[in-house]
Amino acid sequence: MTLTGGCPEPEKALETLLGAICLRRESSLVRRQRRSVGLEMQHLDIDAVPAIETDQDGFILIPDKNAGEWILTAPRVHAERAMEVNQARGNRFKPLVKVLKSWNARLPKKAAFKSSSIEAMALHLFATTPFQSMFEGALKFFDFLSGQFVEDTHFDWRGEAGIGLARPCWEYKLFDVAGTGSNLFANAKAFVTRDLLWRANGARSAERCRDFLESALLQ
Repeated sequence: MTLTGGCPEPEKALETLLGAICLRRESSLVRRQRRSVGLEMQHLDIDAVPAIETDQDGFILIPDKNAGEWILTAPRVHAERAMEVNQARGNRFKPLVKVLKSWNARLPKKAAFKSSSIEAMALHLFATTPFQSMFEGALKFFDFLSGQFVEDTHFDWRGEAGIGLARPCWEYKLFDVAGTGSNLFANAKAFVTRDLLWRANGARSAERCRDFLESALLQ
């Protein structure tokens, strides 16, 4: 979608996209969201986002109906940085993100992060934090988040890697990796998973370790 004039109202753009999708899908399976239109399929949830091209290479505008404005974002920049981090971490970053997203998908909808938020958080963190195994990466990810919830941590985190938390309301605030100033929001209690992973790390038997891992990542 490219416009030479002004942008349409964000809410109107989302309504138009929703209407177009409803013509092809049952309306009960389609819902309008803050910045996208959600579509429920058999085993797949899709977020369709209307976008406007900009003069900046790799950057687009997407609507935010709550704010009543168009937000600058850069999915291509995000993808390029994810590839860089994956290479720097021995090709373990992308598989780790899949594990983290799987954990997130098992949370109640009101507690879960947006899938894109999980990857953005991991990208912020592991751009500067090395890990030598999937287990170590998962443990560091949840330990870092636990620190944001005013929990004691097992590792020394001297910075927030672009991630801040509004603690009184448990609202998660994340700046996007392209540096556009956009924020992503969600809620989770990551320290529960962190503690189970830490117990798995100190387990005295393979069976006990497996039990803790299953509880941590398959809850």
